[in-house]
Amino acid sequence: MKRRFERLFERLIGGPNIGTIGLKRTMRGLREGDQRELYYGLGLSALAFLRRTAPRKQLLYRKSVPEGSAIVIHHKQVGDPKIEVIRPD
Repeated sequence: MKRRFERLFERLIGGPNIGTIGLKRTMRGLREGDQRELYYGLGLSALAFLRRTAPRKQLLYRKSVPEGSAIVIHHKQVGDPKIEVIRPD
């Protein structure tokens, strides 16, 4: 779903990199005095900045679990995840 949205967004803005397109549109808006182009470029640049500074997901644990069992993850302190595998008796 995310990749589909990115492809649609690329078609709408006219390029693969949001930050580059935003910078080009901002410069064009300043040069030509077009407020709509300027604000559009600034908005794209802000969106690129927010996407770049978003926290990244981190894989903590990966294992195939047999049917009927469960995994419980206790994360009480920073840097100290406790992983507990519960198996039926």
